[in-house]
Amino acid sequence: MSILKIGILVAVVVAVLPTDREQQAALYDRAATAVHWTATFCDRNGATCDQAAVIWDGFVEKAKFGAAMAYELAMKSAGKEQSGGLSLIEPTVDMTPRGTLRPDDLEPAWRGARSGI
Repeated sequence: MSILKIGILVAVVVAVLPTDREQQAALYDRAATAVHWTATFCDRNGATCDQAAVIWDGFVEKAKFGAAMAYELAMKSAGKEQSGGLSLIEPTVDMTPRGTLRPDDLEPAWRGARSGI
């Protein structure tokens, strides 16, 4: 979103806020009640939250499987065949040397202690 759109949105929100102290207090009370009601939903509806947690866990497992499958298919189409079937194990980093740099070339140079700190 561009800065102009954000500025217009903020201006509209500020424009619709009440100027009367009583209306401001009423709006604040309603907003605080809505936040409290939302934050304590699981206290009032424990069974619903428990079921939602089970559904969420299943969704996360499916997402992990889908991501692993997409990764493996992308690697196969790129010509980097992996052994075996689908696995949810993190892929290993290819450590074969590339270019002309030696491992000691990749280490940062020692700069010594700073003076005057």
